This record gives sequence, C-alpha cells and structure tokens, in this order.
Amino acid sequence: MTLEEYVNANLSGAVLRGFSKDGELLVRLRELHGRNLKISFLSFASVPEILRVDIPIEGFVLSVIGKLTAHQEGIYEYTALDKAGILQRRAKPRYAAFEPCSIYGFHSIIIDVSENGCQVISEFKPRVKESVEMRLRNNTEEIIDGTVMWSVEEEECYRYGVYIPNPSSSWIKLVEKYKNIGEVI
Repeated sequence: MTLEEYVNANLSGAVLRGFSKDGELLVRLRELHGRNLKISFLSFASVPEILRVDIPIEGFVLSVIGKLTAHQEGIYEYTALDKAGILQRRAKPRYAAFEPCSIYGFHSIIIDVSENGCQVISEFKPRVKESVEMRLRNNTEEIIDGTVMWSVEEEECYRYGVYIPNPSSSWIKLVEKYKNIGEVI
C-alpha cells in the first residue's frame, strides 16, 4: 500500500491541524493525490495562500506545505512545495494495547499507549485541541487528563490521539504492562 492509498483509505475525513502565517487552523482532509492535497476548513478568518497540514501516519507525521492552486464549493486544493517532508511524531515508543476505559462516561478502548499519550477508539466525539478526562476500567477513581491531538470519524465511533502532559503513576504502570508484552508499533 502506498502512502497515498493509506491516507485516502484511513484518514479521509480526519480533522487535522493546519498552520498558516496567521496561526493554527482546523482542516478536514478530503484527499491526497500525488503532490495535491484537498481539504476543507473548519475554522479560518481568510483562506491562506500557503498552508502546512500535519497528517499522522503510523507514528510519523507527513507535513505537507502547499500553495493554494484551486477551490470549488468549500474544497480547497493545495499543491505541495519542495519543502514537504516526514517528521518523527513521537519521541517515545508506543505499544499495542487493549485497555477498556471511559471518556466522560462513553465506552472507549485504548488501542496503543506511550509514556505521554495513547490512541483511543470511543463513542465520544472529540474536537482537536479539546481537553478530555479518561478513567481506566480498573481504576474508576483516578481521572487522566489529556488533550486531543487528532481525530478520525470511523463507522459509529471515533479514533483519536490523546496527549497526556502529566502521566500519573498508574498511567506509567499501564505503559509498563504493555511494554512488557512487547508489541511495539
């Protein structure tokens, strides 16, 4: 599977972070085709001429820096400049997990963990940059605070990445549990 096929099959419709000279924007990924990226804006004051969009792919980020080349009915097409590249997304390794939890009372499953974050499948619909509270099934008293970094709408649920800035001792124990199983992603 090519990078383009992966992005279109797994991330089409994802809400991602975009960056212009005027600051950060939220965009919805529509399609990646060669050097062309089609998006729609969820928030903007004016359509930027140059835009960087960060697309999370299996532990890395594809950063596409493009120039506006076309638009039609709310869909904007950017063509990548030569400055597009792939950046390492996480400094810490992540491990496959299957850990039931709840986010604001919604049933959720943690599908991978790292020292400072996780990937979740949940019934809760998040917004990028939104703070969330997670409760692990085996410890319903402790609240784990995190921030949604990216989000993809799946069939009848949502998959998203949560950054945990201040991991608790129970979070560190959870990561060690899956680290000992050893399924590095």
